[in-house]
Amino acid sequence: MSSSNLGYDRTCGVAIASPFEMTRQPMAFLKQLIVTLLVLLGAAAAYLKFDPAAGRWILESDIALPPAIRSAIVWLAPEAANPGMEARAERPGGRRAGAGRDNNATPVVAGAVTIGVTRTRMRAIGTGDAARSIVVYPDNTTGIVAEVGIGSGEKVEEGDILVRLERASEEIAVERARIALDAAEDKVTRFERLRTSNTLSAVEVDTIIRERETARLDLRTAEIALGKRDIRAPIAGRVGIVSVDKGDLVGSQTVIATVDNREQLKVIFYTPESFVQELTVGTPVQAVSTARPDKTYEGRISAIDSRLDESSRTLRTEATIDNADDALRPGMSFAVTLSLEGEAFLSLDPIAVVWERTGPIVWKIVDGKARKAPVRIVERNIDRVLVASDALEAGDLVVVEGLQSVRSDGAVTIQATNGPEQNGAPASPRSAPPTPSADNAPATSGRRSFLAPRTVGSAAAVALPAAPAPPATDAAAPTR
Repeated sequence: MSSSNLGYDRTCGVAIASPFEMTRQPMAFLKQLIVTLLVLLGAAAAYLKFDPAAGRWILESDIALPPAIRSAIVWLAPEAANPGMEARAERPGGRRAGAGRDNNATPVVAGAVTIGVTRTRMRAIGTGDAARSIVVYPDNTTGIVAEVGIGSGEKVEEGDILVRLERASEEIAVERARIALDAAEDKVTRFERLRTSNTLSAVEVDTIIRERETARLDLRTAEIALGKRDIRAPIAGRVGIVSVDKGDLVGSQTVIATVDNREQLKVIFYTPESFVQELTVGTPVQAVSTARPDKTYEGRISAIDSRLDESSRTLRTEATIDNADDALRPGMSFAVTLSLEGEAFLSLDPIAVVWERTGPIVWKIVDGKARKAPVRIVERNIDRVLVASDALEAGDLVVVEGLQSVRSDGAVTIQATNGPEQNGAPASPRSAPPTPSADNAPATSGRRSFLAPRTVGSAAAVALPAAPAPPATDAAAPTR
């Protein structure tokens, strides 16, 4: 209290509050009361907004509410005006039969359990390679290139000469071996004639025959050395860029050229481990080249690796496609599509799965009550999840909305059913709540109000009290 608003009593020596200050104290108390009421009203409105059951209880209670408050509750909590779709029978005296049981039932949206098949199509990126590709080296020989018999990119047949090395020394060695063989042949002939005249022994003749065979082997060795001076194509195909030219010195580690057989192309791709069990040699595949997206090449799996790569958990797989027109090249990228036979599992709405400490479960609806059903997730898709469970069967209903309020063996009320067709008939679409208004607010009957199963006609007949009847006249009695 400021000193300007205080008086001073000289007799008693004490400060006395002024009349202005005494008037100000009740005003401050009134402001605090108003703020408190506003906070309470805001909290009540928020509670009704997020808990429609409270608004439903107020509307169905025996409290006499003004029409404005009833309309405000309906506006804040539209669900309070539409708690269920089932007809409710009334007891004598205005009470409903089974009112306590219906009030405790949790409204939910259910979904049907169906049969789904695991993904049957796999897509992967692969790299093309020639069906047969050989890098050509000199066969353990060294020399100077005397002649290059092919050009880069040319087609060759098996056995065609690619490069010829200088061969003068090898030719001389062949001639020398041939002369030695001829001399050994003549010597054997003379010794056999002498043997017939008993001039020489049989042992001496055998020694001369062994010398002839040695000369024959020497000739063969010289011919092999001469043949290695011609470097030939090991397979038929296309030659890559020739890396040597006339006059180059080459050795056993020098690359002469690469020969590719491109009549068929081998596409190498890696299969995720989830598809490994369905892979078999001969399975059809489709490959689309990045360079030619308008054409699809058909092929089959030709080889499957024996173990997965530990870093990527994928399996190397090879497929063979035809390339008769020679339009494809090794090293091209391909989009490979593989069709596999999927396995059948139970299919659920993904939002029906709830995770607990023991693992995933779903709430199965049995005789109007919710029961836990453990599941094992097999595969997730965008709109469905495939599971395996001993507690579920195709056609069962599970809770997909309202999961937060469901309790084990608790009563539930199915307001709508989502999912695929059941028993040959399409599932009911999700029911949209009606536009909140006083027309669909609970009506008053007896001491309690409840939601009538039929559509209420007008706000004047339901939410607002009936207008007083006009005064009776002699011509007609008042009607009710």
